[in-house]
Amino acid sequence: MFNPTLTSAVENFSRLILPLTEKDLEREWIWKDHDEEGIRFACFVTLQELRHLAVTLSTLHSHPTPAQHILSQYHAAYLDLQTTVLGLSDEDAEKIPSEGEWQVRKVYSHILGAEFGFTATVRYALELHRANKWTTDRIPEREYPRLYVLSEDEYSKLMDSPLSNMLAYHKGFHQRILEEFRDITDSELDLPATFWEETRFPIQHRLHRYEAHFVQHTIQIDKTLVAIGKAPTESQRLIRKIYAALAEAEGQMLGAQKIDETVILATASSIMERTREIEHILK
Repeated sequence: MFNPTLTSAVENFSRLILPLTEKDLEREWIWKDHDEEGIRFACFVTLQELRHLAVTLSTLHSHPTPAQHILSQYHAAYLDLQTTVLGLSDEDAEKIPSEGEWQVRKVYSHILGAEFGFTATVRYALELHRANKWTTDRIPEREYPRLYVLSEDEYSKLMDSPLSNMLAYHKGFHQRILEEFRDITDSELDLPATFWEETRFPIQHRLHRYEAHFVQHTIQIDKTLVAIGKAPTESQRLIRKIYAALAEAEGQMLGAQKIDETVILATASSIMERTREIEHILK
């Protein structure tokens, strides 16, 4: 679905930039006629290349369906969340900002737990509708382990595990959600799905809840990081913008039946070459 070479190129570039101080960002790096901004400008070049890739892909492939469009918005929120905690240690994730407030690990556990609930709700509704067995009853408790694809014990251990473990699990879980729900039809988006509320919201609403819930708690994590003395550096802010551009490009790939790899690999190659140049400078 996504191009692993491009994803890896952006991840490696970001890992290189992440620990850099503002002074490091000022070290000389020249790109064409730009010879004054230093390494910092490499981030803007990378951002621009990814935005251009998104525009190019939008002209090469068919437009995404409404479900795929919603999922691309969810993917952007997911990547934004990842950049918020990028490089955060498990120890810092356990620091409580103030009495009565959640530490980052607990916030992330809540985010992941809610995502399990959203996914189970959509899965169950689609199963019943596609089998012509729709009921307004809530999901029976016995069904949750099957819908989560985790036993109760496995689920509890995951929710109580360190941040790094939840991040690793979430990466694969996120991909499975995108792959599983990308083929939801326009008519299915309007079908009801029962969660805990009395209101029978449609599946479309459930899909939008992924992003909305991410945004709510990404802001909470932002505030928590400031409170524990881990406010984002300039490098982290730059990386967050780069991942937003990656999310847009990958969002275009969600709706593509057959992806033209040429332009994607060209962008990945450019980013990889830039990473090698900066690695040499920093030695």
